[in-house]
Amino acid sequence: MVRGLESWRLFWLLAAALSIANCLGLPAVDFASAHGVEPAIVLSVRCALPFFLVAFTASSLAALWRTRFTRWLLANRRYVGLAFAFGMGWHFAFVGYSIVSFGKPFGNALIAMDVTGLAFLLALTLTSFRWCARHLTRANWSRLHKAGVYYIWLVFFYIYSAGGRFPHDVEHVAAVAVLLGAVGLRAAAWMRARHGRRGGGELLASARQGQA
Repeated sequence: MVRGLESWRLFWLLAAALSIANCLGLPAVDFASAHGVEPAIVLSVRCALPFFLVAFTASSLAALWRTRFTRWLLANRRYVGLAFAFGMGWHFAFVGYSIVSFGKPFGNALIAMDVTGLAFLLALTLTSFRWCARHLTRANWSRLHKAGVYYIWLVFFYIYSAGGRFPHDVEHVAAVAVLLGAVGLRAAAWMRARHGRRGGGELLASARQGQA
């Protein structure tokens, strides 16, 4: 089953699931007021977040646990990331509708973060395609994607930590914990890779000394 769910087939399946989830929430949305649109904005973020977390941690999971599933996940990370971008398209559509229809219902800081996040998301999406990525060196591509995913992580962390300061807010507290856990996975994978490089360097130095 997993073998059949890959590449663009996986993307379209995830995009359809995101669309269905957002459409199911529309009956609870009141498009006549800024406050009424908020449920759609919140739901779109909630639906997109899991796909970001999967794309954010795919390489780390593959480095820490080399299984068939983590290899499949890493091979399809691009399509999961594109599904996340598609899901955030719903979010920005609702935000744009709210701003155009009712002015600025959000604070300047939150709007600035959303605009910057949108710019990064567009850059990450476009450079996920070879015709655009070929205009960047491998080093610059890596810097862009690393800066972009960490900035998007920071936006999610800010949103959920601002709403999760009270013990009874289980959803926000859980989201903050998962976001921190995702960074922890990346840190653990980085430490393992660094240890491996250091160990390989020590073995090479020992071999050279033995030949001297």
